[in-house]
Amino acid sequence: MGRKALIHQVEARERRGRWFGALATLLSIAVIASTWIGLVGFLGANAAFGTFEEIRDEWVPDVENMELSLPDLSRISRIYASSGELLAELHDGRNSQPVRYQDIPETVVQAVLAAEDKDFFEHDGIDFEAIASAAADSISGNLRGGSTITQQVVKQVFVGDEISIRRKVTEAFVAAELERRFPKTQILEYYMNSVYFGSSAYGVKAAALEFFGKDLDELSVAEAATMAVLIRNPTFYDPRRHPARVVERRNNVIDIMLEKGWVTEEEADAAKDEPLGVVPHQPFVGEADHVVAEVKRQLLNDPKFSMLGATAAERKQAIFGCPADDTTCEGGGGLRIETTVDLDLQKTANEILRKWLPPLPPDENLEACQQLFPDEDPDFLENYAENHSCAPTGAITMVDNKTGAVLVMASGLDFEFTQFDLAVQARRNPGSAFKPFGLVAALENGITLGHRFNAASPQTFECPYVCSEEGNKWTVGGTGVNGYVTLHEATARSLNTVFAQIALHEDVGPEKIVEVAHRMGIRSPLTPVPSLVLGTSEVTTLEMASAYTPFATQGLWAEPFLISRILDAEGNVIYEHEVEQKRVLDERVAAAALRPLRDVPTGKGTASRANIGRPQGGKTGTHQSYRDAWYVGFTPEYSTAVWVGYEAKQQPLENIWINGEFYSRVYGGSVPAPIWAEFMQIVMEDIPVSDFPPEPAGMDEYLRPPKTRVPNVVGLHVDSAVARLREANLNPIVREAPSIEPEGIVFAQSIGGGAEVDMGTGVTISVSNGRPPTGSLPDLVGMSFDAAVEALRAFEAETGVRVNLTRVDQPVDDPGAHGIIIATDPEPGAEIAYGVTIRAVVGVPPPPPDPGGNGGNGGGPGGGGGPGGGRGPGGPGGGDGDD
Repeated sequence: MGRKALIHQVEARERRGRWFGALATLLSIAVIASTWIGLVGFLGANAAFGTFEEIRDEWVPDVENMELSLPDLSRISRIYASSGELLAELHDGRNSQPVRYQDIPETVVQAVLAAEDKDFFEHDGIDFEAIASAAADSISGNLRGGSTITQQVVKQVFVGDEISIRRKVTEAFVAAELERRFPKTQILEYYMNSVYFGSSAYGVKAAALEFFGKDLDELSVAEAATMAVLIRNPTFYDPRRHPARVVERRNNVIDIMLEKGWVTEEEADAAKDEPLGVVPHQPFVGEADHVVAEVKRQLLNDPKFSMLGATAAERKQAIFGCPADDTTCEGGGGLRIETTVDLDLQKTANEILRKWLPPLPPDENLEACQQLFPDEDPDFLENYAENHSCAPTGAITMVDNKTGAVLVMASGLDFEFTQFDLAVQARRNPGSAFKPFGLVAALENGITLGHRFNAASPQTFECPYVCSEEGNKWTVGGTGVNGYVTLHEATARSLNTVFAQIALHEDVGPEKIVEVAHRMGIRSPLTPVPSLVLGTSEVTTLEMASAYTPFATQGLWAEPFLISRILDAEGNVIYEHEVEQKRVLDERVAAAALRPLRDVPTGKGTASRANIGRPQGGKTGTHQSYRDAWYVGFTPEYSTAVWVGYEAKQQPLENIWINGEFYSRVYGGSVPAPIWAEFMQIVMEDIPVSDFPPEPAGMDEYLRPPKTRVPNVVGLHVDSAVARLREANLNPIVREAPSIEPEGIVFAQSIGGGAEVDMGTGVTISVSNGRPPTGSLPDLVGMSFDAAVEALRAFEAETGVRVNLTRVDQPVDDPGAHGIIIATDPEPGAEIAYGVTIRAVVGVPPPPPDPGGNGGNGGGPGGGGGPGGGRGPGGPGGGDGDD
């Protein structure tokens, strides 16, 4: 048909130049008749046309000076996943998928011509014979049109469908002029791509898919003929509602195809015997409809897609094409919109959410809504339950740490149930999952991981302004520790009272925490109050996943994005996202913050159920009264946020069954954490294990504890002593021991007052138990007196037993015993009490003989004067004896 059509086109151009003027007059005179009969009768006459110039001037349009151009056809736009899977087809009621003329199978072209204009390639835009035939049929009551395909195009595009003779005349002249300006094949291509077939299908390709589920080159003769039947009247010839009348008309079209020699008699007979074969309407069912909704929202509203149009209407047409009911609209659509979504992981996330948190059947959901809203009107609740879930549900969002690409945006509820996207639209309180932003603010303002804070719970804090319902007082509870802990430990163990002190710290404060959170990727409005650090402002899972990426990348962050590239209908790239990482944290701050976050899932923190056995970090979050539960975790590659809660309202997650397990209360570590682990194990199963970047130099200033001075606590009661040591950020170690001091009084400390040490250093304090100390007397026999003094000093230091030592000299003949203790009283090993006097007997040389024989009676040990007298030098607490 292609070569034959071209020959006809050349001949037609020659003829048009000869008879166009005459045609104008002939059609003008037809107005006189005002009926098809008069028009047909007149067309058979051979009268000269000169006498009718006045009529021609009034009725014949100046087509040679008309602006005639075939409109740009509207097209379907399509959204694709990252791997090329089709996610959605976008149109505004006009399912239009134009194809080039040369790509339309000849059988389809012939079927359309047989149904609508069998002599299309023979006439010059107006088929007088067809008009006459239509007029004759009209007289007999069989109303049908006589318009050629070219006239149909003119009616559709240029002159409209007003019922008037003037419009019909104009249509004829414009049709003739259109064929003078455009090749037949171009007119036919436009027609076959724009004509309406019913069920929102415009054009042959869309019709083939709609009614047969096939591409054009897969259609049989019978199917092509069936499709062509629908053009005349898509409602009257709806094949799903009126199959019998469609079959009758189809067979008539096949007969015309046989008459024209386009099919053989055998092919015609076979086609007539073929069942209609029309398939039910098969609407496109996407597997990521919430993602599609977010893509559409961004395309329509985000300034970065301004190339689609300056106004909302322009953008809508650029994306969805023309509305089906707008005949003046042309162009639009045809976009290929490529996203970052990993469809396999998206489906996995949805499956996991539905396993853990399955939607309730309608009757059970209504019952649950009645329990949530016991005071609401029953009619309101019935309507509410149709579009809202009153059972716990969840959301999972995952982003690429290095690029910001959004790989998963899974909402726990089906799009058909609710169009509300829990992943990107639902703002919920993150609880303690917000603490890492407070941690960063502290590290940036002089507080190190080694700083120690009072971790007791509850505590009431004074605020410099109204900060709670208590006015300028704020009472904070939660898990507590009896004593002071480091900021590192407080983060891993999620201790509320410590982070309350961070928020109230004069060097930090709520405003700095807000600034850090926004810098790291939170875009929701945040209220700068101290409780912000505990997660009282609402955020989305996408924001949280994005804002955790700098912990994995040592402070680098990339804007999260969902749409990676857009191509127009001709395949030109009109938008492509450019990844740009920017530094939002000092690399040392990010590396320091990573340390306690790595401890959270590894058994040292609150999310042991999130442990997947490879480098990871994260933070749990549980909002007040257990209304929302979170786990935001990350590996070196990805950051993923999991939220669990109620879609209908923030209701306590208490006394509920989830995934076959009963929970009296749901915490971030009890449900979101294992959901995260189950999902991430699948995500990471084919990814080699890698670690976070090595820590940079200069970390010490963010890790080491600051210095403090040790207070002197000797003489204080133990409670006061412990309090003073803790206030100095020291770790008091209490040791009870016998002492002459009253019970509970500190009588010694391991580090003396005034010494400068690291915060957190342990200081042992000895506290009296109210009993004087006792000890076993060391064996001093064989020692010199001076050595015995040192031994008793050591004994006193060890036992706290203070003793007095006196010396008693005892003459002995053995020179080896001279100057040596030969005995003690009490004896070695005896149990002695505090303050006892020890008598040490020291061997001395005997006195020389008295030459005069007048030796007196020498005194005994320690006795009085005379040559035989001895000395008793005092030991600890003792003194020298007098001569």
